[in-house]
Order: sequence, then structure tokens, then C-alpha cells
Amino acid sequence: MIYYEVKATYVKDAGDGKMKSTKEVYLVRALNYADAESRMVETLSHYSHEGMPEVEIKKVKYVDIFDSEIVTDDKFYKAKVVYTSLEGEGDNLKEKKVSVLMLVRAANIKGALQRLEKNLVGTASDYFIHTISETLIMDYYDFSVADVAAQPAQV
Repeated sequence: MIYYEVKATYVKDAGDGKMKSTKEVYLVRALNYADAESRMVETLSHYSHEGMPEVEIKKVKYVDIFDSEIVTDDKFYKAKVVYTSLEGEGDNLKEKKVSVLMLVRAANIKGALQRLEKNLVGTASDYFIHTISETLIMDYYDFSVADVAAQPAQV
């Protein structure tokens, strides 16, 4: 599975009876670009009042997502984690660093840091958290086998 960041532009009800053009960012785990696009267009078309939403899709390389079921955890934070390890033998040991991106849902940056540290406990390599920053992601749509089964077979 691959993660895709989808920037969607569509017209929705602003809550005061007026229509408003809005841009929102979503994260989708999907089989490919077409799968990500069709799932987001279908999902957002229920909220769009003027035609189909326009979407821009790009692949993102998150190695893990730490989601939350807590209602107040309404923000997504991108964390860059750097793993360090020793490679080689004898006197030829060299330190190797590998950076990875992870996504954490939390109410604030402190909560994101706590959730990230909790999930990294017990990892085999040494690591340090390089950065944590808030993203514009509104929601995350995970892949489901039921989603694929519900789609008609392509010939």
C-alpha cells in the first residue's frame, strides 16, 4: 500500500447558507493514483454543491501512521525520525543514519510527541526525533479490502 496526499478543491456550504470554494488536504492509503483519486472524488462529491471536486495527488513516503480514536485529537503532525546504527565489522564500524517520516494524530504538538515516543519504545535501533510539525491534513482514509470488493471489476 502507498500513501497519497490529496489536495481537493470543491464548493461547500459555509454554514450561513452561502456557498464557499474550499481547499482541503487528505491522506489516503490506496493501491495506486487512480484508486486514491476515485475514492476521494466519491467521498467528497457528497459534500460538493457544484460538480465534482478537483483533486491534485502526490505520493508521500510515510513509514507509519499513528492514528487516534480520541475526538479531540483533530490535527496531524509530521515527524521526521532519524535511526542510527553501526555497520561493518571490527575496526571498520561506521555509523549509518536513516531518516523516515511518520504521521501522528493528536490534539497538540505535545500530545503528538508523547504518542510518537510511546510507539517507538522498544525499537531495535537507536533513534532521535529530528522534527515534528503540524500538517494541513484534514483526515486520513485507510485502505480496506471491502473498498476494493465494492468496486466493479475492470475488463
